[in-house]
Amino acid sequence: APEPPAEQAEEIAEDAAIAALVQTEEPPADLRERRLAAREEMLRTGAPWPAPTNDRMLRAARGELVDRAPKWMMRQAGRYLPEYRHTLKPTDFFTVCKTPALAAEVTLQPLRRYPSLDAMIIFSDILVIPVAMGMPCRMEAFGGPRFDWALQTPEDLAKLELSPDVDESLGYVFDAIFWTKQRAANAVPTIGFSGAPWTLMGYMVEGGASRSFDRAKKWLYLYPEASRTLLAALRDVIVRYLVAQYDAGAPLLQLFDTNCGELPPRLYEEFMVPDLKAIAEEVKRQRPHALISIFPKDGELATFNDSMYDVVGVGWKTSATRARQDVPNKTLQGNLDPHVLFADEAQIARRAQEMVREFGVDRYVCNLGHGMVPSHPVEGPAHFIAAVDALKRDDCPVGAHVSDGAGTSCSVPFCPVNAVNSAFRQAMP
Repeated sequence: APEPPAEQAEEIAEDAAIAALVQTEEPPADLRERRLAAREEMLRTGAPWPAPTNDRMLRAARGELVDRAPKWMMRQAGRYLPEYRHTLKPTDFFTVCKTPALAAEVTLQPLRRYPSLDAMIIFSDILVIPVAMGMPCRMEAFGGPRFDWALQTPEDLAKLELSPDVDESLGYVFDAIFWTKQRAANAVPTIGFSGAPWTLMGYMVEGGASRSFDRAKKWLYLYPEASRTLLAALRDVIVRYLVAQYDAGAPLLQLFDTNCGELPPRLYEEFMVPDLKAIAEEVKRQRPHALISIFPKDGELATFNDSMYDVVGVGWKTSATRARQDVPNKTLQGNLDPHVLFADEAQIARRAQEMVREFGVDRYVCNLGHGMVPSHPVEGPAHFIAAVDALKRDDCPVGAHVSDGAGTSCSVPFCPVNAVNSAFRQAMP
């Protein structure tokens, strides 16, 4: 047979190299039985899940001292990775979500490419909850998620299963978490997650992705009681869903309220905040060892300073100084502008390290201020991760967020309270 043209041969070689990065492994046939047995043992003993080999992320979430800032990236498993695109090519997005072997493989891909990541986040989607409630969804190539039907009037709530059995309808997510943890040998934490009630409601009323969520916002004013009914139902499903993810082996649970900033603060406080605080309280009541993070994108962070959340996410529009002032009692997560990852290595390093210095190493998880985008070059995250890893504790000043261990913190860097902490830090092994 004649040799293929040089350009075609190069493409074939490139495809082969990408295919070699995909290491999908089928789980045992009794995966679910093993997961349920592990859950029963965990519940019987009342102990937390065994700490991962690298528990830097969990220690930071608890407010404990760490040697450097832990880091991961929202949407770190996704379309910017050629190995992800190769995995998705013969199938579709929601089939990957519903197939533990594929979901685990995609979750592991960024850790394989960037081995110093301090956490994985399970590959899934916030919209699996509306799907479980009776709204079939597909992922369109250019339009994003689209439901088969939308909530147009309060009468449409009757079409929903407002209290689905999460074990039956979402068991594939829990199986994927358990299998991912097994495949990674518990090297780093596997993060579970859910969308927040308002964000999910927005998609359900709009029928899919939207730039403005106009119809969803109108619902709050036109149908306040129906809105409360839907939000309360979502709250209760989310609690069960997060608890089940913890029971599958996810020690840290993330709640994404991506559409938080679409509402006026007073309306958000009235409709959303009580349910959001109740979610954290109920998950903690049922699973005291669970760590919980919330990302109220573009919202007022101070709202959550007195909540049961361990970590509060910071969007890229909020400064580190303002975030520390608004949420002095929490570990903060964020907040690099994702578009920085398109820059050259020197600029990525400079901006990432400036961010870490502004937040400080203590009570901080280094992340982006929103998720990765499909057009990101794979080199961008590599430069970001290397820059963060290069900054150690001694490279970052003691900032205003450091507590004296008795609930006291000071707003002035290098004050006596922080000097005590400085001595404590120096004594750290």
